[in-house]
Amino acid sequence: MGMRPLRFGLVWNGTGSPVDVARRAEEAGYASLLFPDHTGMVAPIPAMAAAAAATHRIRLGTQVVNIAFRPLGALAQELAAVDIVSGGRLDIGLGAGYAESEVRSLGLPFPSAGARIREVARALDLLPRLFAGETVTEGGSAYGRLDGFRLEPAPPQGAAVPLMVGGNGDRLLAVGAERADIVQFSGFSPTPDGPDFGNFSDDGVAERIAYLRETAGDRFDDIELSVLVQWAGVVPDPRARVAAMELPGIGVDQVLTSPFALLGTSVDEICARLVDLRDRHGVSYVTVFDRQSYGFDEVVARLAGDAAARR
Repeated sequence: MGMRPLRFGLVWNGTGSPVDVARRAEEAGYASLLFPDHTGMVAPIPAMAAAAAATHRIRLGTQVVNIAFRPLGALAQELAAVDIVSGGRLDIGLGAGYAESEVRSLGLPFPSAGARIREVARALDLLPRLFAGETVTEGGSAYGRLDGFRLEPAPPQGAAVPLMVGGNGDRLLAVGAERADIVQFSGFSPTPDGPDFGNFSDDGVAERIAYLRETAGDRFDDIELSVLVQWAGVVPDPRARVAAMELPGIGVDQVLTSPFALLGTSVDEICARLVDLRDRHGVSYVTVFDRQSYGFDEVVARLAGDAAARR
């Protein structure tokens, strides 16, 4: 497979109107607008539907669904509504969830990490079947298993709906290697003592990609590689900006060269780093946070416009 063109996603920060942000993102050339899934903000799926109704081209995705929040059948039904409203522009991003307090605040049990990762694998297996209009019955009598469930009407994309797994750890990446269309690296792992930035550096993402390549085998070339950038944009002094963050366990130089911190003094500098990231590591899908990515719209307009011109 040849080198994929760069494309960009914008993660809504949960404030203001998702309709206004969606229109701006579409005009700027972002390929997708992505919606987080946390209890302390607007629910993602209704916001996605509103954004879908107000736009024409941009894709709408989850960044990422917390697998512990909803029964799989209800999740499928709600996501299918977004695909219908948007005319087939839904992307599904799935994660294992890490915020125990959020899950328990809803009155729900918080399964072990292994159980949550198994639920991600289950969703990756069953969502394409449900989107294709199949009636699904799962074996066994465990609570929450589907029994004769079918989506009616079936959504436009059917089984071709893109599936993304986001994370950093071996077990979740292995699930993505076997089943996902897109694997997104987050660069850190949540721990009880705070985030672990062990894979935040350029070498760290290279190691995670190598692990994915080994695990995916023949599937690797079919998987689109993505990074969730934590800080991005044009700033007067990137070194001073990073030094002020005081990130635990990682040095300033490692952050300044990290794919997860695209800070530069000019649009040209950031564009060059993104092309290098794609050419060296094969990462073609880059997502940034709205209102934490100053001047990045110009980067997107330039690089997404170049990719469109080449097509």
